[in-house]
Amino acid sequence: MYKKSLRQHLIRSLVSQERIHTQDQLQDRLRDNGIEVTQATLSRDIKDLNLVKINNNGTSYYQTVSLPNNNLKQRLRFYMEDSLLAMRVVQNQVILKSLPGQAQAFGAILDNMALSQIVATICGDDVCLIICEDPEQAQTTFQILSQYTPPFFFGQDNP
Repeated sequence: MYKKSLRQHLIRSLVSQERIHTQDQLQDRLRDNGIEVTQATLSRDIKDLNLVKINNNGTSYYQTVSLPNNNLKQRLRFYMEDSLLAMRVVQNQVILKSLPGQAQAFGAILDNMALSQIVATICGDDVCLIICEDPEQAQTTFQILSQYTPPFFFGQDNP
């Protein structure tokens, strides 16, 4: 959802710019920026964004944490097996079609993997658009992602 991606982008930005000590404080900062969110939704966002509480000199605050690349590869394989419906190359882009609500997960994993071929990901509810520099980089990205699809996956539109 557009609102979810906007909210999560703002959360990531707030946490990186200032020390947010509690969920209530984060909820207030979101409200200051025009976003109303329930505690349950905020908890899910914190989990989705891999935020952890850091304890520094007796003060705790949220911080983003990157997963080891091996864990990211396992998560990508899981999502490819569980949620991917189709994958294809279009010019300098790779398009992933997923089950509803799963595209954001693909984007987050790919962003954290930091593949050099990928310039950016843009995700909606069920589509993750992967932008590459040129068609060759898109084809390379497609081949890399194909390694994570199950053997029985028929949703690939490119050889």
